[in-house]
Amino acid sequence: MPGDPVPTPVTGPSLNIERGLATITMRRPAMINVFGPEEISSVTTSLRHAVADPSVSTILIRGEGDRGFCAGGDIKHVRSLIVAGELHQLADFWSAEYRLNHLLSTCPKPLVTIAHGLTLGGGVGLAAHAAHRVVTDSTQMGMPEALIGLSPDAGGLWLYSRAPKRAGAFAALSAAHLSAGDALYMGLADHYVRDDQIDELVERLHRFPATEALAALQTRSSSWVADHADAIDTVCGAGSLAEMIESAEVMTAGSSESPEIHAVAQALLDGMSSGSPTALHVTHEGLRRAEVMSLEQCLEQDLRVGLHCARHPDLIEGIRARVVDKDRAPAWHPSTVADVSAADVDGYFEPITPTLQLDSW
Repeated sequence: MPGDPVPTPVTGPSLNIERGLATITMRRPAMINVFGPEEISSVTTSLRHAVADPSVSTILIRGEGDRGFCAGGDIKHVRSLIVAGELHQLADFWSAEYRLNHLLSTCPKPLVTIAHGLTLGGGVGLAAHAAHRVVTDSTQMGMPEALIGLSPDAGGLWLYSRAPKRAGAFAALSAAHLSAGDALYMGLADHYVRDDQIDELVERLHRFPATEALAALQTRSSSWVADHADAIDTVCGAGSLAEMIESAEVMTAGSSESPEIHAVAQALLDGMSSGSPTALHVTHEGLRRAEVMSLEQCLEQDLRVGLHCARHPDLIEGIRARVVDKDRAPAWHPSTVADVSAADVDGYFEPITPTLQLDSW
């Protein structure tokens, strides 16, 4: 009727249960399905409901819109909490997210994710801890947190630490966007499908058990990371971050290296040039520690490191430069990798409250 308020479109995650398939859909397509505390709460509730429902045999998580599955957490919200001094609310947000990551990894029913398009940061955490992980020809997956003064979280370093050779170090430090083939090679995904076959796959998930529905899909696709694996090993094989950078600079300056080594060294330097020097050091150290951790231990480390990052000026400055003023000109403190001390880095791994309390099924 005239004068009635216009209904506000529902943009929160939805749950649809039909023919044995529970579909949880992220529904903020205009923002590439970024999530805040409300979305994490909603997905967690939907997941628990689907697991408890005896009519559900398979659970699917997907993202609405063509641009991507999920571009991660709402970093503007993160910045606003830090600026307001509401670090306890930030800790609650991240804790809820990491508890969801753990629930996804231990889900007692077959859990499928379809990570099309941009799947970044916390989006990787939603997609890559599932039992059956599908990527597509549009997939661009990555953990670019160092670009905003944070270290990869949501279990991303645990995933990267298990990638072949030094691929995880390259991807984490360069903030690389990984193709479907790269994700398959690095163990971040299991199956490949073209974007125009997604609807057909969803129909198969309605009709068949997950393993049968996915059985015909490809498990390999072309991968730049795989093709450059030996070169990545050479470039990223140094023990310290400073040595890695020095080695890469020598490799790009000379003419004696192979084209593959030159390309990897240049990609690494280009990626790191935009990152926070402190965050790069913390990422390098966190990745090393994650190699001997369980996912649960890594998620605990993620919260610890994140809360320390929230107390460092680089995080709010990095978010400002990326998504607030968008000038891409952050003033990092300190401004160079050489000026970050080992003691500075170690401080990010010191105990801090609150600690992460994980849920179980």
